[in-house]
Amino acid sequence: MSDRSVVVTGAGSGIGRAIALHLAGHGWGVVLVDVDGAAVRGVATTVAGANRVVVGDVAVRPTHARAAAEAAQLGALSGWVNCAGITIRQHLHQLDESVVARLVGVNQLGTLWGTSQAISSFVDGRRAGAVVNISSVHGQRAYPEYGIYEMTKAAIDALTRSAAASYGDRGIRVNSVAPGAVVTPALERSFESAPVPAAARRDLESRNPLRRLAQPAEVAAVVEFLLSPSAGYINGATIAVDGGWGILLGRDSDDPQTRRTEGGSR
Repeated sequence: MSDRSVVVTGAGSGIGRAIALHLAGHGWGVVLVDVDGAAVRGVATTVAGANRVVVGDVAVRPTHARAAAEAAQLGALSGWVNCAGITIRQHLHQLDESVVARLVGVNQLGTLWGTSQAISSFVDGRRAGAVVNISSVHGQRAYPEYGIYEMTKAAIDALTRSAAASYGDRGIRVNSVAPGAVVTPALERSFESAPVPAAARRDLESRNPLRRLAQPAEVAAVVEFLLSPSAGYINGATIAVDGGWGILLGRDSDDPQTRRTEGGSR
């Protein structure tokens, strides 16, 4: 038993895995939720402290009810992290309905069901709590062929604001974290899809003011802060963890042949 428990969806890999491990290291009893049973059970074996595993699809509402029930066996449910998500590129003029349904089901509905279950548990238990939703820089910025993914991430930010406004007077805080490019298995696979993977990585790194990609642990640290009393007056916010990617208008090329020395707006 722990004095507090938290549910982390998408805990089988990437950012979700890092969040689960980080929270466990800070004394939380953690319920790890993922559709990949082998992966999430493997993560559970490395968690330092009390934990439970729920294998299930976040697009299905009962998965979240099961997670809440498991959390109650660990300690008072005080936090919930909706991290499960998928990224699939789609041309808007060639939409595959099954792909759209999956994106909306996992990213958008999965976060909705999780947020609803967390808030219901807090309200029924008459206690304060905190929810952190993982959105994306894509929720506020556009990239070609990511329209459906971006729609779901923008919806997560909107849900975050609405929930925060609706339940703040009950001591329930809801915030979202918007990562940029993070070194995860999914991102590594995307690099491998390029003709020259190393060049694809360098190109993405060059677009960031810090000239590097984020590590999952850097996102996890922000999530832990938002769940903690130290963030007690942060509510309804979307915190970018993107190295400044979202604020960058552009930058001079590394190629000296293309570097301009004067402005050209007038």
